[in-house]
Amino acid sequence: MEFPRHRIVISRRSLLALPLVAVVPVSLPRLQQAATPVTRSDDGWPIYGRDLADTRASAAASITSATAKRPEPLWEVTLGGFVTATPVLAAGTIYVGAWDGRLYALDAETGRQIWAYDTGTQVLEPNLQIDLGIVGSAAVADGVVFVGDAAAIVHAVDAVTGEIRWTTTVDDQPAAAIWSSPIPWDGGIYIGVASIAKESGFRGSVVALDADSGDVLWQTFMVPEGADGAGVFAVPAIDPERGALYVGTQNAYSETPAPYGDPTSVVALDAATGERLWVFTAPPGGGETAPTEDVAFSASPNLFTMEIDGHARGLVGVGQKSGVYWALDRDSGEVIWRTEVAPAGPLGGMEGTAAVAEGLIAVPATDWPDPSGPAAGLVSVLNAADGSVRWTADRSAPVASPAAIGGDVAFQAGLDGLLIGYDLSDGSELWRADLGASVAGGVAVAGDILIVPAAAPSFAPFVVSGTMIRAFGLSSGAGSPAPSQG
Repeated sequence: MEFPRHRIVISRRSLLALPLVAVVPVSLPRLQQAATPVTRSDDGWPIYGRDLADTRASAAASITSATAKRPEPLWEVTLGGFVTATPVLAAGTIYVGAWDGRLYALDAETGRQIWAYDTGTQVLEPNLQIDLGIVGSAAVADGVVFVGDAAAIVHAVDAVTGEIRWTTTVDDQPAAAIWSSPIPWDGGIYIGVASIAKESGFRGSVVALDADSGDVLWQTFMVPEGADGAGVFAVPAIDPERGALYVGTQNAYSETPAPYGDPTSVVALDAATGERLWVFTAPPGGGETAPTEDVAFSASPNLFTMEIDGHARGLVGVGQKSGVYWALDRDSGEVIWRTEVAPAGPLGGMEGTAAVAEGLIAVPATDWPDPSGPAAGLVSVLNAADGSVRWTADRSAPVASPAAIGGDVAFQAGLDGLLIGYDLSDGSELWRADLGASVAGGVAVAGDILIVPAAAPSFAPFVVSGTMIRAFGLSSGAGSPAPSQG
């Protein structure tokens, strides 16, 4: 993330470049629970994108277009800091990290705090002058919760007790930080490394750790020594069949002459070795000097397969901060199609990760080309085979947080503080809830429960700050959810 003095630049994970308006004081965890708990199933949302392909979609979700008018508030919990993560859910427990440096374990049924693990990390963000602890999502695998922090330390914590298993500092560069989220696969933990505020001279990378010991298996820098930038804020997607990892990079921080590596790119790596398989250099990259314009990749990639010209083709799709969503061939990086969804600007075009299901891609985007002009947002659904726009829904404030799909419903919660469920096929609004605060993290849907953080830091007049996690679920009643009481 880059915060030059003469222009505004914001990245999805932090939303930190605009002047701070009012930061609410953090408080101890507080619980407000609905009067009548309901019994629910749990198909899980154990990692940031729910699955290795980063689809951010749950086909088994019970909240569908037939039931989406019925979700009701279950509980809300006030945490000790802001939340810019997607809560993850496994075995009836929600795990979410906050800017206070704590990883919280909450009972999915009631919101009751089971334990809180304190990383002890507080790193001063130099623009807003706020301490950062955990800014990315956790991941759960084999009874262990993995999470990174703003000091570039990965923590492995027992999922039941909250006791530490191991910690590993993955990068010793000054200002190294983790905005990405860990992805467990095949005995490894894969995570991106960036810096606190896109400091000049810093080199971004992807790191693989041994899940049992925390030992570093490999680290691949996105630019060579002498160049800088290409911080990996995004969360990797993994294709087990190909043994490949896909991730996007940020811009360069200095106009280094070529060869300057792979800023503003989508990079495919061999998951076993970290070796580059291919690189797609997005505009404005590829010139004689490294691209420093902040229109690179904060959104994480989606993996999906579509029939194109009569053949099944594996694709990697990803939204760029320029406002273009790209679909690339998963084996070669060849551009299959591209769609301009929104203009570039202070919060995007696209900073939040899209969700993919049923041949459709739900893309969150921001329509704010002029920092001094009005700020709005949108959710646009694209056909995954050719990128054509199926429908678009306008929002009154930027939508910089990830989308989610449960069954045949696309869910989006944005800086307007509204959680809305759209019919995935036609965009009709099925349900909405006023969360009482803006959302900078992602929605998770599992079984018949939906979890969302209304916990954004306040950085602009259209942002209402908060530190809450809220849960909604199905019950036998009907009607719209009540407004937040927090």
